[in-house]
Amino acid sequence: MWAEFEWENKVTVNTPIPGLREYMDHISKTTNMKLLTTDAALEGECGFLAANFCAHSIFGEDALANISIEKSDPLEPTSAIIGHIRIRAKSQGMALSLGDKINAAQKEKISIEHLGSSS
Repeated sequence: MWAEFEWENKVTVNTPIPGLREYMDHISKTTNMKLLTTDAALEGECGFLAANFCAHSIFGEDALANISIEKSDPLEPTSAIIGHIRIRAKSQGMALSLGDKINAAQKEKISIEHLGSSS
């Protein structure tokens, strides 16, 4: 489906959230996007993370997203997360609105309680 979607929006990661998995879980929750990447593929800590998501709007539109992030200094737990999120959709509006939602969500400071039971 990635190739079928003509519109792409690339969002630069800029967040105070220190953990790769926590950032990914936060983006998933705030955008209501479903994680397609298996938990087994996301196990462990290695300083970088890549994952794929999908979404289906109430208007019947689909979107895909790919998160590719890493720690700026893998040896420092509090170092910044850098990377990009690529969003693909059939309509420009869907790609842009998801990008806007991600930009707003990634600036939020989160707590463990906010993530719920995520690991």
